Amino acid sequence: MRPPRPRPQPAPDLETARALLAQGDRVAALEMLELLLTTESRRDVREQIASLLLEASLGCDLANDPARALRALDLATQVVDWADVHARRGMLLAQCGRRPEAIEAYERALAINPRFRGAAVERALLDAHEGRLGEALATLRALAADSALTEPRALAEGLDHLRTADIERAAPLLRRALGATDTWLDAQLREYQQLSQDGDLATALHALRAAVGERPGYPDLHYLLGVHEMQLGALDDALESLAHALELHPDYHSARVEFARALEATGDTPEAIVQLELVLATVPGHSAAQALHERWVARYRDARKAPASAD
Repeated sequence: MRPPRPRPQPAPDLETARALLAQGDRVAALEMLELLLTTESRRDVREQIASLLLEASLGCDLANDPARALRALDLATQVVDWADVHARRGMLLAQCGRRPEAIEAYERALAINPRFRGAAVERALLDAHEGRLGEALATLRALAADSALTEPRALAEGLDHLRTADIERAAPLLRRALGATDTWLDAQLREYQQLSQDGDLATALHALRAAVGERPGYPDLHYLLGVHEMQLGALDDALESLAHALELHPDYHSARVEFARALEATGDTPEAIVQLELVLATVPGHSAAQALHERWVARYRDARKAPASAD
């Protein structure tokens, strides 16, 4: 009896990887994304791969597969320098007991976005684990003074436990008091993804805006919201959301390209061209920015020539 023939593997591409993630096949999706990184050189496409790697990491983490979750983030950091990726990587490294590497990951996240509260809290807790209780307490008190607390009692209890080096009891209280736990955000993003896949874009928009309202310091959320608002034709809202993403992360090239698209859609082609040139000055081979720049410059030039020809 002949052994069964192996099933043909789908050719690696972004849409197939996205579909595999939607089906819950994270292992195959991760393998495909890793292969794509070895063959794809365009910066904008690589950024899309990084976004899918972040999604795959979240799925692996929720499925209690920390090794693959960390592998996905390691791959993503080879492509992008996003605060969200570094912070989630720090969390996984800490869970694996690799505290020095986790501290480096959180420090990188805070260098990109100093207002990243979750990363600051986790960095302070790692200081406490390493015996630097004084530094941890000072950081956490500063974070508490810089925000309106909804659970001051949890903060007080958490700091009391931390003073006695009872970190395991202190950590959940401090995370809750300082708004550093992202389980809510993870659930909100899963709801958004499911609603989008089901075609319920209006309700998906509501879920995404709720996520941005609760986590205003995450540039990826503002970017995702801006892209979604553009799909719905809400150009003014999209411009505002993408501008927030760029305020938090000026080198977020995908966000700047989408910002240029929104500007051009409102009729401000000259400023849209300027935004693309900012991207191309840093990444000359950015395929999306280059293609749009060539098209819009040619069209803008022709539009300016048209009145003279008519005269």
